Amino acid sequence: MPTKRKPRQRQWHAKFSPEVLSLFLELEHGRQRGEAFRRKEKTLMYALGLVSEFWSMTSVLDRSTGPGCEPQYCRYQDWHTCRRVREQLLAASGTVEAPTSAQ
Repeated sequence: MPTKRKPRQRQWHAKFSPEVLSLFLELEHGRQRGEAFRRKEKTLMYALGLVSEFWSMTSVLDRSTGPGCEPQYCRYQDWHTCRRVREQLLAASGTVEAPTSAQ
């Protein structure tokens, strides 16, 4: 049955809550190790709706330049999704580049 729906003509722009942005900045600029960090990272990923990406061991906090796996694996696409959300988070928070010394 035909519908009157049209495909969206514009790109989706994320709107992040202040809590999500502050948690992202806290984790981005803090020490990235320990159980407390992993709990907060899981909270952030769930708040962003990136549950399957979290369980495929990818993260918006990943600063790597490439996915580190072959395109046939689902982790490859998840890495690109996290990278896109990471860039949106950095733009929304006003941070151009992530600090390199916090790793």
